[in-house]
Amino acid sequence: MTLQDITCFLNLAETLNYTKTAEELFISQPAVTRHINSLEDDLGIKLFDRSVKRNITLTEAGKIYFNGLKKCRNIYNDTIAAINLKATESPLIINFLRGIRTPDVIVEATGNYMLKHPNFHHFPNFIEASEFEKSIENGEIVICQEEFADALKSYKHLQLTKQAIPHYLVANKKHPGFATEQTDMQKIKDTTLFLPKNLPNVLKDKYISILKELLGTTPVEIMYLDSMDSVELFLRSGRCFTIASEWNSLLDSNHNASCKLDFASHYVAIWDNTKCLNPLAEDYLYFIKQALQ
Repeated sequence: MTLQDITCFLNLAETLNYTKTAEELFISQPAVTRHINSLEDDLGIKLFDRSVKRNITLTEAGKIYFNGLKKCRNIYNDTIAAINLKATESPLIINFLRGIRTPDVIVEATGNYMLKHPNFHHFPNFIEASEFEKSIENGEIVICQEEFADALKSYKHLQLTKQAIPHYLVANKKHPGFATEQTDMQKIKDTTLFLPKNLPNVLKDKYISILKELLGTTPVEIMYLDSMDSVELFLRSGRCFTIASEWNSLLDSNHNASCKLDFASHYVAIWDNTKCLNPLAEDYLYFIKQALQ
């Protein structure tokens, strides 16, 4: 006895028409017959009277079985409705990598989505990359650069950006490399590059490759710190630099200067659709994707 057998029985018990049941369940009429025969074999009773050609009726046993399953179906539907209501009432937690600002286009699109769906509640959060998988396992959503997604391939992914987001070399305006309107790459090269240590290797390698092309060699020193917050603190000294995407809050600071690099990266949403129970989660993400096109 399978769920498909029971679904087929419930539909046929209501329609009493093999053709209509096949159409409504998007299966063939022989498939309907197989499901009913399988169910009757498992139960050891006849559920339908087929003695009159082109006319079927429920047997007495079939009526009892149908009434019992209807109650089960109602309980199931009520349970799912209660779960969906609870999930809707709970805020959908959306995690960004710490140091990223929520782009204006996402903020505006989220506001528009909430106008259309007053019951939609969300909570933006900022975490380290080491916390991504735990957050997804907790039913939350992670939005990050596609390079971070390589370690999370077992989950559902949705590319949000149509155009890849550019990256920049960023330093405090006090940095000697930004003392004039023309960026002095020699003075950039002679200072330390600070990066967060949680960067995936593919991103680290890409950054180093770009800098070799730009500076002619690697910087005098490369140091990896615990987080982008730590990197930001060191930038204030004016004696170091970093690399950040256009979505990073470093580019919003009036104290920093930047130089666009020949590298861009897409942003993706990652979640586990078996654990993210908010019924509007996926619809919201596609709405954001549309806004970013």
